[in-house]
Amino acid sequence: MAEAFLQVLLDNLTYFIQGELGSILGFKDEFEKLKSTFTTIQAVLEDAQKKQLKDKAIENWLQKLNAAAYEADDILDECKTEATIRQKKNKYGCYHPNVIAFRHKIGKRMKKIMEKLDAIAAERIKFHLDERTIERQVATRQTGFVLNEPQVYGRDKEKDEIVKILINNVSDAQTLLVLPILGMGGLGKTTLAQMVFNDQRVIEHFHPKIWICVSEDFNEKRLIKEIVESIEEKSLGGMDLAPLQKKLQDLLNGKKCLLVLDDVWNEDQDKWSKLRQVLKVGESGASILTTTRLEKVGSIMGTLQPYELSNLSQEDCWLLFMQRAFGHQEEINLNLVAIGKKIVKKCGGVPLAAKTLGGILRFKREERQWEHVRDSDIWKLPQEESSIMPALRLSYHHLPLDLRQCFAYCAVLPKATEMEKENLISLWMAHGFLLSKGNLELEDVGNEVWNELYLRSFFQEIEVKYGRTYFKMHDLIHDLATSLFSASASSNNIREINVKGFPHVMSIGFAKVVSSYSPLLLKKFVSLRVLNLSYIQLKKLPSSIGDLVHLRYVSLCSNGIISSLPKQLCKLQNLQTLDLYDCRSLCCLPKQTSKLGSLRNLLLHGCHKLNSMPPRIGSLTCLKTLGCFAVGRKKSCQLGELRNLNLYGSISITHLERVKNDIDAKEANLSAKENLLSLSMRWYGDKRPHRYESEEVEVIEALKPHSNLTCLTISGFRGIHLPDWMNHSVLKNVVFIEIIGCKNCSCLPPFGELPCLETLMLSKGSAEYVDVHSGFPTRRRFPSLRKLFIGEFDNLKGLLKKEGEEQFPVLEEMKIHLCPMFVIPTLSSVKKLVVLGDKSDAIGFSSISNLSALTSLNISYNFEATSLPEETLKSLANLKYLKISFFDNLKELPTSLASLNALKHLEIKCCWALESLPEEGVKGLTSLAQLSISCCEMLQCLPEGLQHLTALTNLSVCECPTLAKRCEKGIGEDWYKIAHISHVFIPN
Repeated sequence: MAEAFLQVLLDNLTYFIQGELGSILGFKDEFEKLKSTFTTIQAVLEDAQKKQLKDKAIENWLQKLNAAAYEADDILDECKTEATIRQKKNKYGCYHPNVIAFRHKIGKRMKKIMEKLDAIAAERIKFHLDERTIERQVATRQTGFVLNEPQVYGRDKEKDEIVKILINNVSDAQTLLVLPILGMGGLGKTTLAQMVFNDQRVIEHFHPKIWICVSEDFNEKRLIKEIVESIEEKSLGGMDLAPLQKKLQDLLNGKKCLLVLDDVWNEDQDKWSKLRQVLKVGESGASILTTTRLEKVGSIMGTLQPYELSNLSQEDCWLLFMQRAFGHQEEINLNLVAIGKKIVKKCGGVPLAAKTLGGILRFKREERQWEHVRDSDIWKLPQEESSIMPALRLSYHHLPLDLRQCFAYCAVLPKATEMEKENLISLWMAHGFLLSKGNLELEDVGNEVWNELYLRSFFQEIEVKYGRTYFKMHDLIHDLATSLFSASASSNNIREINVKGFPHVMSIGFAKVVSSYSPLLLKKFVSLRVLNLSYIQLKKLPSSIGDLVHLRYVSLCSNGIISSLPKQLCKLQNLQTLDLYDCRSLCCLPKQTSKLGSLRNLLLHGCHKLNSMPPRIGSLTCLKTLGCFAVGRKKSCQLGELRNLNLYGSISITHLERVKNDIDAKEANLSAKENLLSLSMRWYGDKRPHRYESEEVEVIEALKPHSNLTCLTISGFRGIHLPDWMNHSVLKNVVFIEIIGCKNCSCLPPFGELPCLETLMLSKGSAEYVDVHSGFPTRRRFPSLRKLFIGEFDNLKGLLKKEGEEQFPVLEEMKIHLCPMFVIPTLSSVKKLVVLGDKSDAIGFSSISNLSALTSLNISYNFEATSLPEETLKSLANLKYLKISFFDNLKELPTSLASLNALKHLEIKCCWALESLPEEGVKGLTSLAQLSISCCEMLQCLPEGLQHLTALTNLSVCECPTLAKRCEKGIGEDWYKIAHISHVFIPN
């Protein structure tokens, strides 16, 4: 990893020397010399990295270099901090007494580090290391079209799909079809291309067929020469490019050829365009199949959507492993099979890993040898036996230098769990891995780096939730990142501390996991950039936190008992991220928080006791993320502090009852915050001074957000109507809306007009209808709504006051809670319904049958109904899951239960008065597989029809004393009804 960190350091040195800060303290010459020495050493690093695996002396030399680089980085960081302070104060300049003392201290350290570096630079000579450019270190690989695998597992479906695309997807307008196969290293892209190349249908359809392994060298002349030689089956002498182009076009003209370009890394569009122009002379249907790890390559070359290769299934991976490990043996040790199945889990569906690990064990038959492979990290297996890490390292070595450290850092993060992109970018920033580019914010630079790594198949399983992006790394990619760290950690180069309350984080190189927190930590590790004290129930943060001058990132996430923070925290001039997420007892922030001039992220989501913001928080002009803004009573804590902040992500504005009028509300300038995607507005308490409802409306009208908003929550608003800006013009991008406790709003906004709205949550209101048509010229209401949750609306009668065509066309899920007057309309797409609370009205229950597509129904918490109308379960032919629970007085179920022919799971719980199940109703449950009955103490017996339900495989009876006794195995009176059920659970 030395080469990646050294490049980061050199970039930082260059940026400092060339910037305004570099001349303030007068160390420019010293830093120039540092840079020169590091550059000299950098030239031999690539050779040293390779040789350290077999040479302990070189490994020790690299560790010394690593430590020196970290020390130099600390000195540079302290100089930048001091220069920034002096620049702001602009008094006496370099002659200020504090500067003189600082220069003296740094001068001594600079002298020592230069002596160390000179010795390190001199020592490199005795190792006879080769100088080479790090960028050009990639080894080439060779592939051919002959399929060497004795049998390929799990790729027949993919092969058939690709063959059909190549043969059938022919357009007269498209003379050259290009299909990229995309996937991470070791996934079997080349093997799949070989299968396609040798398929009989392809052989009959295409002529000629050419296979070229491109690898690193995407040279037009070389590739054309190899294609010609492949077609003519003879070697060409030296020819210039032009005659080669002419010769190739003559050979391809009017022919339906198939060209496979295997292992392509080229991202230069011009290079591809030049080659493509030469190849475009074939007959319609001529095709190119290319394999690559890089999505960018796929998008540059492809005329079709790239074919993304998936991981092998666990079963196919096992078969492949078995083939390599056991060959054709007839007798196999079952203990080895058990160990082998655990080894296969390490492979994560990557065929190369299964083949390699199986090959390592091919002639090993002792259990301890297999256990060693099972328990070893993949990168620690003998490199001469394993091709996994070399194959994966190709992807790493193709990374630009400025991305390498960012990727390698991911080894710190939890393996096999979800990671958050925005948090990862903050950590990259904290460690100084990201450099400013022009006018781009550092967060934008980080986003570019993340996207680049994603496009190179380092990240996968992307999911966006509430404006935040989550992703995973394949275990083998995580192993690759971890394998890059060889330097042993020492207190001098530890930059990150994670206390074990934060699960799964690893100790590597510069990041250390400690078992418990102690104030001594802060004195021992003085070079910290990241301090993670999450999930440890810390009572108090010590004042010594202020001495960690290098700190960029502090997390106290989910410390539920910490109530305040020390004022010394505000000494941290470099602090960029302060994560206080879910610190539920935190009442206030330090009064001098506004002194944290570098602060970019103040994460306060879940800090529900935060009563006010510290004064002048608006002066934190670097601030990008502010999870919560609690309006205070003083002028310096009012909404005007938000005016000039360019906020990103989400914010919850609380205690809006303290906003005096609409003029103060306009000061927030929300309509200009185009990067704010999620907004929550909260009013609290009935003890606030009385004011007219119209004044409340004026305040919320003044809080109009930007039209980029995607999530909106309004809670506790007491005005008589919600703002006029809640319309299709301002909320055109909103996908989520939650309205809570707006009890004076008898009419809700026209939600049905919002084109992107997917989730609508309404609770504690007084409206009679969810949507009232406003006259907006559209036939479709709620075109995108998928989830609808309504609770505690006593007067709610229905969803629409005026029903029309195409209402709720994609609504899938509904939850209705304590809405006694609500009648469900006919909806053809709803699949899941939950009804909670007193809904004793027979018409309301009967309206459930209007949801003919329903597959899941949960009816719970009714304390009055003694029965359910027969109509309730009629027309529910698609219902697969039914739960009826907490019906205090329910004595019987409707016989229309018999109409549920598709029902697979029936759960009856806490129906204390239920006496029996309907005989006729149960007979019709021909698909029932699971029946669960609990806390139904009045239930006397099971129906006879149960014994005829042949699909029933699971029965559970709990807290039903009479029924449990009758179902005793072999002797109970109802045993014969359930004897055919394979899994019966009836605890004593």
